Amino acid sequence: MNKEIVSLRKVSKWYGGQGGLPKTSIFNEIDFSLKEKEIVGLFAPSGSGKTTFLQIAGLLDTQIEGNVFIFGSKVAIGNDYRTSHIRRRKIGFVFQFHHLLQEFSAVENVIFPLLFEGLPRNSAIKKATYLLKKVGMEDKLYNRPAELSGGEQQRVAICRAIINKPALLLADEPTGNLDQKTADSVMGLLIKLLKENNLSGIIASHNPKVAEIVDRRIMISNGKVSDF
Repeated sequence: MNKEIVSLRKVSKWYGGQGGLPKTSIFNEIDFSLKEKEIVGLFAPSGSGKTTFLQIAGLLDTQIEGNVFIFGSKVAIGNDYRTSHIRRRKIGFVFQFHHLLQEFSAVENVIFPLLFEGLPRNSAIKKATYLLKKVGMEDKLYNRPAELSGGEQQRVAICRAIINKPALLLADEPTGNLDQKTADSVMGLLIKLLKENNLSGIIASHNPKVAEIVDRRIMISNGKVSDF
C-alpha cells in the first residue's frame, strides 16, 4: 500500500472575523489525502479556494483549524522553522507566474534549490542541464528569462521545482498564462516528469486536458473537497 504524502484532517479556513468584519468560511472541516506517486487534478471555479487549498497543503497558510500530516506525522503549523524545513526538503511549487530571477540564466535559475542544500555548483549544473534537456531546453540553457518564451520560462520553473526531487509538487494554474497549444505541451511535460521521477502532485487547473491524464480528480464546492 502506498504511503500518504500529505493528509488534511478536519481542516477549516476562514477570512475576517476581526475588527467587526464578518467571518467568511472558505473550508469547513475538509478531509483529503494524497498517496505516494499519485497525481491529482484540482478543478473548481475561480474564487472557490484552489490557491488556498494548495497553500494549506504546502504549509504556506498557518491560519487554520485542524491538522496537516506529512508522511503520517502531524505538522506543528505554528513552528515556522520546522515548516520551512519541510517545504525546502519535501515540497516543490509551480505557480501561474514563473517567478524566475531575471538576471540569471535558465540553468542558474534551476540550480538554486541544490545550492541551498550545499551541492557543489558543478554537480548542480550537471543535474540542471540534464533536466532542462529533458524538457527541450538544450539550446537555451544559458538564455535569461527575457530571451525565453512564456512556455520556455514555465519549463524552467518546473525544472526548478523538481530538481531536488521533492515528495510533493503543488502546481497552481501552471499553464494559465499560455496559449492552448503551449499549455497542453507544458502540462504534458509536467505530468511526464512527475511520473518519471515517482513524485506526487496536486495540479490546480482549468485545462480540460489535465482531467484526462491525472490519476484522480477532485473538486471544491461549498467549502468541501471531494472526488468526482
